[in-house]
Amino acid sequence: MRKVALILAVLSLTGCATIPTTGPVLVAGPNTVESPTGVEFVPAGPAEGATQREIFDGFISAGSAPQNNFRIARSFLTEEAALIWNPTRGTAVRGIYDAVEVTAATEMTYTTEIVSVVDEEGVLTSFEPAKTFEWSFSFSLVNGEWRLSEVPDISVVSESTFSSAYGEYAAYFFNDNRTALIPDVRIFARQGNPVASVARAVIAGPSTYLPNASTAFPDASELVSVLVDADSGGATVDVSDNVIRASITDQQDMLAQLRASLGEFADVTATAMSVNQSRLTIPSVPGLEPNPRVDDRPLILSDNSFGYATGSEIESIPLSSASIVDLKPTSVSFDASTNAAAIAAPTGVYLVTDQTQKKLGDASLIEPQIDGSGSVWWVKPDSPNRIFVSTDGRGFYVSGPWSSSAQIVGLEVSREDARVAIAVNDFGRGFVLVSSISYDRVGRPTSLSDFRRLTVSADSIVDLAWADSTHVAILGSRNGVVHAEVATVGGSSRLIGRPQNPTRISGGNGGVAGLVVMSSDGQLWKPRGGGWESTGVFADVLATQH
Repeated sequence: MRKVALILAVLSLTGCATIPTTGPVLVAGPNTVESPTGVEFVPAGPAEGATQREIFDGFISAGSAPQNNFRIARSFLTEEAALIWNPTRGTAVRGIYDAVEVTAATEMTYTTEIVSVVDEEGVLTSFEPAKTFEWSFSFSLVNGEWRLSEVPDISVVSESTFSSAYGEYAAYFFNDNRTALIPDVRIFARQGNPVASVARAVIAGPSTYLPNASTAFPDASELVSVLVDADSGGATVDVSDNVIRASITDQQDMLAQLRASLGEFADVTATAMSVNQSRLTIPSVPGLEPNPRVDDRPLILSDNSFGYATGSEIESIPLSSASIVDLKPTSVSFDASTNAAAIAAPTGVYLVTDQTQKKLGDASLIEPQIDGSGSVWWVKPDSPNRIFVSTDGRGFYVSGPWSSSAQIVGLEVSREDARVAIAVNDFGRGFVLVSSISYDRVGRPTSLSDFRRLTVSADSIVDLAWADSTHVAILGSRNGVVHAEVATVGGSSRLIGRPQNPTRISGGNGGVAGLVVMSSDGQLWKPRGGGWESTGVFADVLATQH
């Protein structure tokens, strides 16, 4: 948890760090980032004759307005303080409680609950319960007017302001052999030039939560500027001159990262790189898909037929449908790129390719999952708090940051194969973590590391699925009522309604719109508006599409 330790050092936290647990449910950002429109929040500057408390309150309020390098907030400071104040070093989201205490004639202490912090790289860390922070502020008279002369390098915002003024943006990096793109969600102010912030994050490299991710940009690379043509939508990213010395292949990969990352912005239609404002000529290559796609149709088992549901018909999968049906499966995880499936059946766990291999002669406690390497992931009945991964006749166990009494109730490997989402119920609480997967030289998974806990509101988890590369959809129970929610990996979560008696959820394409839920009677449901609509299709098994 190096990132948490850094944040605590920067913000002078009162108390010790713990693994962040479920926090407040906030409104998650859209899959496609739009340019900030509508009314900007523009707070007032200092009034003539304002008291120390009025200056303090105005400064805290103005921290929600990052336009022009926090110009309004700096107007509450002395000239010297305004020059050295660095509000982007950390953004603290305060809870309900706060207090101001006058400690001397020109000093105040501000104490508040903090529910989450965003560091200068845009990485969010949530705290549950909230942590208590305390900062000191000093005042000086400037031409007869009070101004703040000493302030911490932090901006403090309320939860409501944070959810509206800050957005979730994905910076894309490569896996270890550059065959897939991995998203790294960052939080930036919507009015604070998020295009430049995302470009800077891409150039700087992945967060510590993605230890196996890499950037094509050479060490010490820096962003100089980003210019977006208002008419054409073309973005030109000007970078430091060490990029010129990189190979053409590396330059192509740098551009691929930037195109995937800036392509989320609605007003960016194309991306190019330049050095010293001179555009680089980089041969075009086919780009990697930031969100690997699957078939849009639900993949189901129904009436001894397995395949894609199209109305009342089922389109079988060549080579494997008959083998899967013969096993009488209770769950199926299917990888279309390899035509392989991980199967749970009454007689055990199986891998189905062009042949059927029995992996376990007992039932798995979860629905076994497959990854792109053909490895099968499951939980053995005698080890409910450990994950077993089987690949090419080899296997290993994985334990995580949960207690020995915890039970793993679900998992799913992301489609780019770099991460796995894990659902755990422990001591009456449910939580979801995303961990990075390490692979050996021949592409077999070897271990998990850097578990990152997502923000969810459930007391216990029923099922989970990747909605897209940055969101995990969850069926969770709270106060005995099962609901659906979607959590951003590295961001917030939001409720997406209460499907009817849901038991299983599966991801498709397009984020929330591509989700499918199966109810206890086998009926399939899809999101529509603020609720869920029946598809008219019934199934015995709703499969995972990897």
